[in-house]
Amino acid sequence: MNLFFTKLFFCCSFIFNYNTAIAQAKFYATATPNSAGLEEYITLKFTIEDGKNIQSINPAITKDFIVVSGPNQESSFNSINGNTTQSVSVSFILQPKKAGNFSIGTATAVISGETFKSNAVKVSISNKKSLHNNTAPSNQSPFATFDLFDEPKPQKRFEDYILRNDETVQENVSRNMQLRLETDKTSCYVGEPILATYKLFTRLQSESNVSKNPSFNGFSVIDMMQQIDQSPNNHEKLKGREYNVYVIRKAQLYPLQTGVIELEPATLENKITFVKNDNGVNNMFEENVSISCKPLTIQVKPLPEAGKPENFKEAVGSFAIESSVEKNNFTTDETCKLLITISGKGNMQLLTIPDIDWPVGFEVYETKINDNINNTTIPISGSKTFEIPFTVASAGEYSIPQIKFSYFDPSLGSYKIISTKSIALNIAKGNGIPINTVIKERKEKPISFFNKIFSHRVLVILFLAGIIIVSFIFWVSREKKREEKVILPKVKDTVNTNVITVDLASNINHLEKTELCLAKEDCVDFYTILSSELKQFLAKRFYLDKETINGKTLGTIMDKENIDNNTSLDIQQLLQEIEWQLYTPFERSEKLNEMYARAQTIIQFLNKPVV
Repeated sequence: MNLFFTKLFFCCSFIFNYNTAIAQAKFYATATPNSAGLEEYITLKFTIEDGKNIQSINPAITKDFIVVSGPNQESSFNSINGNTTQSVSVSFILQPKKAGNFSIGTATAVISGETFKSNAVKVSISNKKSLHNNTAPSNQSPFATFDLFDEPKPQKRFEDYILRNDETVQENVSRNMQLRLETDKTSCYVGEPILATYKLFTRLQSESNVSKNPSFNGFSVIDMMQQIDQSPNNHEKLKGREYNVYVIRKAQLYPLQTGVIELEPATLENKITFVKNDNGVNNMFEENVSISCKPLTIQVKPLPEAGKPENFKEAVGSFAIESSVEKNNFTTDETCKLLITISGKGNMQLLTIPDIDWPVGFEVYETKINDNINNTTIPISGSKTFEIPFTVASAGEYSIPQIKFSYFDPSLGSYKIISTKSIALNIAKGNGIPINTVIKERKEKPISFFNKIFSHRVLVILFLAGIIIVSFIFWVSREKKREEKVILPKVKDTVNTNVITVDLASNINHLEKTELCLAKEDCVDFYTILSSELKQFLAKRFYLDKETINGKTLGTIMDKENIDNNTSLDIQQLLQEIEWQLYTPFERSEKLNEMYARAQTIIQFLNKPVV
């Protein structure tokens, strides 16, 4: 019977999570611009947001347009304080055949077996040759395959694809194609952003795709996907020679540790078309060539100790702080909320709640964090609001004192301390029926079975006596068995002979769901499950809210517990790699087993008893 209910529970949980994932997915179409001249181009894009297991996207394009380029696949993700969003798009560059008002029909997408339909988009085409004086719109992504010369408007062409008789393909490529990594600075403070840009400089005809993306270990990463300039008419000079330039990836990097950190190279696989003259005949052929950029090192300086405030919490940038309450007058039966808003620019994704000197008699509950962050600015800007519910036990007049917040301003090279104004409160005595501290409309809970039992003293005594007797019998039996033989803990094997390490301290496998997923051939949620279970363990181990788990908070608390720096960095790096894998194309490989083993090693280390 227990097995039946267990299976029923997991089945219901699966259906609930499945339907939740589907309900969160969005599928829509956009046309940019929605009005154009006959000689202009329109980008038609079909986008899926937060859709897991995307199986197909089937666009519908009217015959009134010529497909100049496409389909071009794009993907992006953003991660802030552990909350991650992702999107996948398929775009086309269209040229109108005639003037008029057109409606481009709905597209369909299959997500986790469910069919979604996009909206129809309306486009107006004028007889005028140009309404916007625009070039072909951007349509490429740092993760997609792209054709460097397949663009609606001709870019600058060079004749370097003609191979000389005395030159090899590699010599030609090294002279006419380069992948370069550029940064806006090579030295910064911890928490101060570095802008890293990977650019392809080319004079050759090529189809290229990114085969290796840098992992940016030791940094918090904000990808600048919406700001990437993918215009095919972007030109730059290197050593006096002009090149067509494509931005492959652009990201803000916020260092999490001091020292010399290397930015890894990216690698492009290129199918290049060449022409060679053999005995007066021009022969065209293709060659596959791999190119990589050179790595760069960043010198990350520690924040100065001189002048560091006592309440400093690693905020780097330029900020302002405000505080307020929902109401200044309420009763002891009611819940009030304190709102603290930090705004400005800097490492906002890593900001934590300031210290608050609460008056005596205040009871404080779980904090809710609301982010309003703009990732397109450098450094990122916006605001973060901490919403803190609280109650007051006794009537009277109170004051929430000033809340101080300190940060380091890298432009000035010094610390700043700012504070809010104090807040006066007038608390009246209530009727003695308290409202729930988090949800004001609270239903009365029925008296539980145990409450009924403990209302009878005799039953309580008998119950406790029974527990003591059973425990004694169990202890005696176990001691006898221990004298007869030594019992070794059972260790199971995963697929590919990976050992499942069980938490011997509590006899709990904290990665049980990850293990079950790893044993399946079709588990596409491996990284999602691994991330959830690992963060759940870390939250319990360090008494944190699971939603606030990030590299900075873990680094701070592990430093306080005297956990060595290497272990701290290993945990931060693993969390970052798991998060990255969540939003890259899924491939079943040995990396799954490696990630699982690393997570178990960390759990085992953190569960070791303190000697």
